[in-house]
Amino acid sequence: MPIPVRTLLCLAGTLGAMTGLLADKTPTHPHTPRLLATKKTMQGTGPTPIETVTGPPVPITHGIVQVRITLTDGRITSVVATSLPHDNRISWARSELAAVVLAREALATQSARIDAVSGATYTSEAYKVSLQAAIDAGGVSAHH
Repeated sequence: MPIPVRTLLCLAGTLGAMTGLLADKTPTHPHTPRLLATKKTMQGTGPTPIETVTGPPVPITHGIVQVRITLTDGRITSVVATSLPHDNRISWARSELAAVVLAREALATQSARIDAVSGATYTSEAYKVSLQAAIDAGGVSAHH
């Protein structure tokens, strides 16, 4: 009995996807997500370009953490969590509070070298990973 065309197409698609995933695999620490940040440059009202860079989504137990920074003249001028864990009210509340503290610290230090927030350790660590990837992609230098 011949195999239906639809089945062959599904198998071919699955094999193609698996091949692509396996070929794309790069050796990293097993707990390190692939760090892919996206960068967008906009022109502000003056001659200085304003860039937004979004760090990668970092999955943790209760959800996903993702951070976006805004850069003006190479300095971080804004830090916003675009995604925070929200699988339950407690996770959401802790993550919201942590995000405020972490953003303030990132602005003050102009880096991801910030302390974790007590009670939101996983969110804090994921926040720092996404933030660091955004900083790296944005070309923020340590001397600012």
